[in-house]
Amino acid sequence: MRNIIVFGVVLGVVGLVVGYLIFARTVVGSQLIPVDQLFVQSDNLVSRLSGEIRGVETIRRNILLTGGGGVVLGMVLGALAGRR
Repeated sequence: MRNIIVFGVVLGVVGLVVGYLIFARTVVGSQLIPVDQLFVQSDNLVSRLSGEIRGVETIRRNILLTGGGGVVLGMVLGALAGRR
């Protein structure tokens, strides 16, 4: 059971980092979005519109899906390692 949790957490973090490096490029300037902008919800209309133009919601979703895939893969590998 410990292997499943450890592998899941480690590969989940790796999945988030890889997802950030792959998906966090903006459409407009092809620069990486700062990490804090991925966690903070926009308060006013101007911030919300600039987030829509840059596609922050789509980027956030793709990064979280990649991290979730890493967790699932880590849990499967942890279960297989535990059987040995």
